[in-house]
Amino acid sequence: MSMELMVKAMKTKVGNPLRKLVLIKLADNANDMGECWPSYQHVADQCEIARSTVKSHIRELEKAGLVRREYRRKGEINQSNLFHLNLDGGFFPAPGGGAADDLPRAAENPGRAADDLPRAADDPGGGAADDPRTSHSSEAVKEPVIEPVATQAEAVVAKRVVVPFVAQQPRCVIPADMPGPKDPECKTFKAWANYAMAYRKRYNAWPVWNAKVGGQLGQLISRLGIEAAHHVAAYFLTINDAKLINGCHNLGDLLQKAEAYHTQWVTNRQMNATTARQQEQTQANMNAAQEAADAIRNGQGGKRNAFL
Repeated sequence: MSMELMVKAMKTKVGNPLRKLVLIKLADNANDMGECWPSYQHVADQCEIARSTVKSHIRELEKAGLVRREYRRKGEINQSNLFHLNLDGGFFPAPGGGAADDLPRAAENPGRAADDLPRAADDPGGGAADDPRTSHSSEAVKEPVIEPVATQAEAVVAKRVVVPFVAQQPRCVIPADMPGPKDPECKTFKAWANYAMAYRKRYNAWPVWNAKVGGQLGQLISRLGIEAAHHVAAYFLTINDAKLINGCHNLGDLLQKAEAYHTQWVTNRQMNATTARQQEQTQANMNAAQEAADAIRNGQGGKRNAFL
């Protein structure tokens, strides 16, 4: 990055705010000789505008004599354009004496427009490994080389076809030393695995598994449903309540108020003794204020004033 060019770019009038942004981005990638070679897509991503808009503004900057493009190839491979910045005023000719906008694009890249050729090194400012030029850009940008694959749901909507359901795979590998059921077909497996993993994360130890625990998990699933029980079991371990911490978040405490913890999980609002007292005090204050307002209005014959 050349700070001198950045300052000059900021002071240069180009007549369009997006064009100014593109010029500043080129200066940001340029070395002290005014050279840079970012891809169009990289400039578009950094400026948060369309790739076609970047190309249009670079053409206008060429016409104004502020930028000159040099198309580069390495054997049969097309590389990103090399941009020369001239921010000292005045036009500079392209190699061969022609204006920058009259470069022989089709001749250098037969069959396709030069702007649209695929680049072998679509990088944020660097070039081939043996390129003698040096970029001073500190940015590290990785541009996608393949199109994103549509999700299963998008594919159904787009093609209007029935896609066979594929069962989701476990999100993490169950450790071999985890006690309790490890068969995914077991009714209590998911609830227990979520509870046990969250328990180990918090207490750095596995919870105890026995027949009583298995029965408690069965009750939890019966009360909350099999699709919600495992979520609530994991959420339960995140609650910072003195009573729960003293009991090391045992399943008995979870069962005692399972429906309430389900509501807290759905609303993402933890409730403990402290927050309950705060809400209780807030409501008491509101009730007292309402009673005071009613008393004042009654003393005035029920008339309202500017404050009540």
